[in-house]
Amino acid sequence: MSGARVAGRELGREDLEAAVLGGLLLSSGGTGVASSARHRGLGEDALARGKVRLLPLEQFAADDALLVATAVGAPGAAGARTRPQDAIDAALALQAACGRRLAGVMASHVPGMYTWTIAAGLGIPLADAATNGRAHPTERMGGMGLAADPAATIWQAGHSAGGPGEPPLSVLVHGHPNRTSQVLRAAAVQNGGLINAVRGPFDADFVRRRGAPGSISFALGLGEAMRAAQGPARVAAAAAFLGGEVLIEGEVAANAVAYAAGFEVGTLTVRAGTRRVTLGVYNEFMTAEEDGRRISSFPDFLGSLDPASGDPVSIMMLKPGTPVAIVAAARARIPLGAGVFDASVYAEAEAAMGMELAKFALSSHAAPEQ
Repeated sequence: MSGARVAGRELGREDLEAAVLGGLLLSSGGTGVASSARHRGLGEDALARGKVRLLPLEQFAADDALLVATAVGAPGAAGARTRPQDAIDAALALQAACGRRLAGVMASHVPGMYTWTIAAGLGIPLADAATNGRAHPTERMGGMGLAADPAATIWQAGHSAGGPGEPPLSVLVHGHPNRTSQVLRAAAVQNGGLINAVRGPFDADFVRRRGAPGSISFALGLGEAMRAAQGPARVAAAAAFLGGEVLIEGEVAANAVAYAAGFEVGTLTVRAGTRRVTLGVYNEFMTAEEDGRRISSFPDFLGSLDPASGDPVSIMMLKPGTPVAIVAAARARIPLGAGVFDASVYAEAEAAMGMELAKFALSSHAAPEQ
């Protein structure tokens, strides 16, 4: 790597536990502690492959090439065939196609454990950045503002070794992010619902200006704060670290979230005494309303925890009668990229939810530098 001046911080097992816990809460209800074993397993596999070095964006040269690692899903499909090595193979395919040596890997959003896989497997740093430091339901929202740029072009690559007796499936595509993302989603369908993928390359200077620097350190810090507390105190610790509040703690009164057009869409209502807070869902918590008034709206943060254990819990696990604590934090407290301040990315979510989102997302914000 041409621009690194220091070795960076080497991540280990303790960091893995913090990364998983903090990352799952920042998934904003899209996932929970029930999936922690899968994320932990990816991190353990990465640490067995080699070192995972976390490097601040300032330690990369302006033109160092970074790639975004993710897993492209097609919700509602079943039987996905993926393995950690697929992420590495996809990264190698993108590197060969773009003709640039990869200097680092970054997350789409946390936990982003495939970044650990690629960093260890290729011996490159894990950049302390993500397209957003919290979950976002669509790739366009994590596009760092490129979704609305008609001249933008990127490479995307996906790979799967295939199931028993099957040949590998590889896809490599170049073009506008909105179109190439649809090709990767189609590949995910063909692979049983999921494919390991990467996109880029992005200059480090572009990520500094348009991405969400510090996202990995932020998730690690949140996870460490939560690990230092136990039970109900963990809820308070999470809210304090986020500079937010426990919006409501009570029980689920109704969960009307269901699959619709490949996304989990609907509302979840939490009651506490005479209070009722209704949360709008589009894969993650997107809105909170009380007495007919919007009190939180994406990219503000909303997350769900078990009030007894303090562990993150997913939306689909929150059946009526389940105790839950909802933590809220203002968008200014979360590392965010330019993608969530692009009005064009909200149309599909607004149509699915029947709610205004862009108006709230674009009000009173300081978008990342263009």
